[in-house]
Parts: sequence; structure tokens; C-alpha cells
Amino acid sequence: MLVNAITWLLQRISAALLLVVLGLHLWLLYVANPAEIIQFSEAKARLVTGSYVTIYVLLLLFGLFHALNGLYTVMVDTGLRARLVTISILVILGVTLFGVGLYSVVQFIM
Repeated sequence: MLVNAITWLLQRISAALLLVVLGLHLWLLYVANPAEIIQFSEAKARLVTGSYVTIYVLLLLFGLFHALNGLYTVMVDTGLRARLVTISILVILGVTLFGVGLYSVVQFIM
């Protein structure tokens, strides 16, 4: 029962963090730097700064955690028995997807 309470709490925390970082991302893109049309060169120049890279990495991290934790919770609620195996698979999937996302951000910068 404690595990269910922890996953429930972590789901709410990750949702709150996602809202904060997504709000910051939207504010930086549309309020702090208003432009009618954003050119590719402008987007690339923004992403070179540390603040944008940090925001994208945090969005990736919190989004993946929120999605995979939610998937795990749904699976447990439907009667999943092999919890340790499922957690291991979801951790491997999360680390892999985070690596792919991080690689994409780095390639976009270069």
C-alpha cells in the first residue's frame, strides 16, 4: 500500500513540476521574445543558451517520468503481478528515451 501512495505522490509532484517548467518554456518563447514567425536560425541560437537547454532537458525528464509512472500505475490498477520486472523494463525504456532525447537536443545545438 505504501508503494501505491508513493507512486501517487510522485505522479502529482511530476505533474506540478511539468506545469512549472512548461509554463516557463511558454513564457520564454511567447512573452519574453514575441515574434510573428520564428526562423530556424533563431530557434537554434536560443537553444545554445544554457537556460533553454536546461528547460528542454527538464521537460524531457519530467515528461518521461510522468508518462512512465502513469503507465505503471495503470498497469498496477489493472492487476499487474510482475511489478519488479515491469519497473525494470520501464526504467530501461525511460533511460533509453531520455538518452535519445538528450542526443537530439545536443545534435540540434551542433
